[in-house]
Amino acid sequence: MKQEKYYWSYFFPMRKGILDDDYYFYEDGRILHSYDKTQSKLNIEEYVTPEAIDLCKKQTMLAACPKDKVETIKRILKL
Repeated sequence: MKQEKYYWSYFFPMRKGILDDDYYFYEDGRILHSYDKTQSKLNIEEYVTPEAIDLCKKQTMLAACPKDKVETIKRILKL
């Protein structure tokens, strides 16, 4: 996938110590979810809607968001 400049990102702690679960936010409202499904299904990237993200995950990401980016991330996550 072509690398674009993202606005902010959040990396959840690795599941099972090896599986990624990362989110990249773009100012235009897109959200890229980059994750590993299993040890043999790695580096999956797909754009997701805010509705596809669990509320608990949204709250965790928002709590870690820098203060100067909170309003934009809230808008993107539709919170």
